[in-house]
Amino acid sequence: MMPDSSARAQWRSWIAENLSRGVSPERLLSPLCEAGWTPAEARSEVEAAALHPAVRHVCSETHARREWESLLGARASLYRQGAEGRGGLEVERRRELSPDEFFERYYFRNEPVIVEGLMAEWPALSKWSPEWLAERFGGEPVEVMAGREADADPDFNAELRRSFMPLREFVARVRAGRTNDVYLVARNSLLKRDAFRPLLDDLRAPKGYVQPDIRVDDSVHVWFGPAGTLSNLHHDHLSVLFCQVFGRKRFWLAPSWELPWLYNDRGLYSAVDILAPDLGRFPHFQRAALHSCVVGPGDALLIPVGWWHAVQALEVSLSVTFVCFDLPVHTTQWRDYWIGPRPEGMK
Repeated sequence: MMPDSSARAQWRSWIAENLSRGVSPERLLSPLCEAGWTPAEARSEVEAAALHPAVRHVCSETHARREWESLLGARASLYRQGAEGRGGLEVERRRELSPDEFFERYYFRNEPVIVEGLMAEWPALSKWSPEWLAERFGGEPVEVMAGREADADPDFNAELRRSFMPLREFVARVRAGRTNDVYLVARNSLLKRDAFRPLLDDLRAPKGYVQPDIRVDDSVHVWFGPAGTLSNLHHDHLSVLFCQVFGRKRFWLAPSWELPWLYNDRGLYSAVDILAPDLGRFPHFQRAALHSCVVGPGDALLIPVGWWHAVQALEVSLSVTFVCFDLPVHTTQWRDYWIGPRPEGMK
């Protein structure tokens, strides 16, 4: 029996989808005949769909996608072979790393590194703590992301999570125990609030690494939260120097060129839950060259542009991030996802 008009429309959609995924037209004929189409009608429908301009365009894009996935796969294979020769997928730790070597060996090669001792002259290392902040700024209102645990995707839905409270109240919630419910993140722009500008006096621009004027808006950000905060798997649109001031954080990182198996389903985010990857739904994720490292006070981690990463606070944590590197050229970006005003040097 021939399918009715509604079923025929669904089958036509099915034909177009399969053709766009690269399925051979011949393979589509048998299911159509089993559904009630005559061989002649089935062939006619498949040929008509294959000639549709939209389907032809998507098919050409599918071919190109396969080409770049193959290239990225070769790049990933070479990277793993090199990592095995270096003893495994570990983020290098370096001390007394010169700016020249930092840029040549890591930044320009799009590879992460943890630099020790880069923050040795920061007053923040000995001064900043939740209690000190509460004593110094306790009555000041701060914007934070709240209600995160009730949201299945709090990072993606960050604009819905904005909330204000006195810093003293926020610190009390931070110290109340392990949770992902409240978090002060870069988007909350703490250092743009006049009351908190003095915190910049406790920081130092790592000489030769980042641009020296850290008072430029959005060139430096603060992250502050309890043990248990989790930023799930995503990539940033530009390189970040992540400096840990208080407490420890665990990072999971995967190379930028492993995009095809990171299930980038929307924006900058992956659909994979880093704490419980569902390999039934996301089988290719097991192909990712996943690195893991822990940063503590005084550690500075380069997160290269495009590198996928997830971050979990192991303890109450204070962190600072820089995005304006000390280069004569503009900071390299991948995708135009800058949030808020652009700092100087960004185009």
